[in-house]
Amino acid sequence: MTLQAQQDEQLLAGEDWARADFYGLLSQLFSGNVTDEFLARFREIDRASLDITTPLGFEFSELLRVVSQFDSKQVNQEFVDNFIGVGRPEVMLYGSYFLSGFLNEKPLVGLRDDLAKLGLTRDEALVETEDHIAFLCEVMRYLILADDPPVPFAEQRAFFQSHVAIWYDRMCDDIEAAANTDFYKAVGRLARVFFDVETQSFDFESAV
Repeated sequence: MTLQAQQDEQLLAGEDWARADFYGLLSQLFSGNVTDEFLARFREIDRASLDITTPLGFEFSELLRVVSQFDSKQVNQEFVDNFIGVGRPEVMLYGSYFLSGFLNEKPLVGLRDDLAKLGLTRDEALVETEDHIAFLCEVMRYLILADDPPVPFAEQRAFFQSHVAIWYDRMCDDIEAAANTDFYKAVGRLARVFFDVETQSFDFESAV
């Protein structure tokens, strides 16, 4: 392997870790189980060190700003009020709803088939079905970091395009439009920009 190839591989590995970290972050934020310790890690980050000239850097900086105004109890209550609620939630976080208009429909069956092919199953202790955005982000994180064996970029792309790309924009629209998502508006904007970056990256790689 040439020195340039080694440098390219190291750069790619760094980018993969950054992608995995973002997926892990979004999975935790959309889990409804945010802790003060988790939020404290954000408060340790110097916003001035971020490159806010990029959409992703700007929205991450905005999330840091918003985090300083909330504790975990407030964040988790906002999650319950908007994403769980009594009866129909204000905002749905399930792919089946956006793809079919109903929960637990055909898109969920297809997702479970694809997860089975990857050797992945849902923890029975989880309340949410596999098409919940937090679960899907955790799957993407796994696909990026898996090394025994590694999951090819093409398979990551196929999973993302089939189960995230086709509905995340509408979910983010609903989060933005909800009246009482003071904290989660920032999360929704960050999610949209990050998923946009992933979409562009996957599209570019497929065109090469």
